[in-house]
Amino acid sequence: MAVPSDIEPTSIIDLVEDCREVSSVLAPYVIDLTKIPTPRSPLPFQVPAGAAEALAGYDFYGS
Repeated sequence: MAVPSDIEPTSIIDLVEDCREVSSVLAPYVIDLTKIPTPRSPLPFQVPAGAAEALAGYDFYGS
């Protein structure tokens, strides 16, 4: 496959044209990343009030 910059790129537009040429050839093989579900971040863990009260002051235990 020949692309414009094979001749000798003289400007950025030559490289842009390369990208267009390559993307048109590869289009049937490229997956649509917008349809792939992204992993969710873990939900914050909520400590119940009773557990928090039971653990209150535990950081000073033994010090």
